Amino acid sequence: MPCRIDWRPSRWLVGALCGLALLSALSVMLSGLPAQMKPMFAGLAAMGGLGLARREALRPPVSLAWSGAGLLAIDPEGQSQALIAPVLREQGPLLRIEARMPTGRRWSRTWWPDTLPAARRRQVRLAFSVSPRSGINLPSMAA
Repeated sequence: MPCRIDWRPSRWLVGALCGLALLSALSVMLSGLPAQMKPMFAGLAAMGGLGLARREALRPPVSLAWSGAGLLAIDPEGQSQALIAPVLREQGPLLRIEARMPTGRRWSRTWWPDTLPAARRRQVRLAFSVSPRSGINLPSMAA
């Protein structure tokens, strides 16, 4: 396999979601809602945000492997599934891979800077640029 990369949940993202949950509760408390409704809605906002943070923190790690057959997602038990039509998106320091599972479900993972250093991001970009199924259209050098 020319490239194998591991994904795990980002502590930065989980921390940011927790912070946003608390800020959403604070914003409800400072809003113009009637006083008797504020605690209920603030609690709901905080619980919703903390639920998102918990869900992100509990996502199982996965390994991605590029081979001649394309991109494979390998779960912690060692079972692999081919990903269909993978697309690499880069948004500043974030790296996101989107694809479809053989069942038709959407699949995506985002690497934050705390989970993927710059050298590994370059390795992933290179693996995608070489793969004919990458979804990235490189500009032609012929003019």
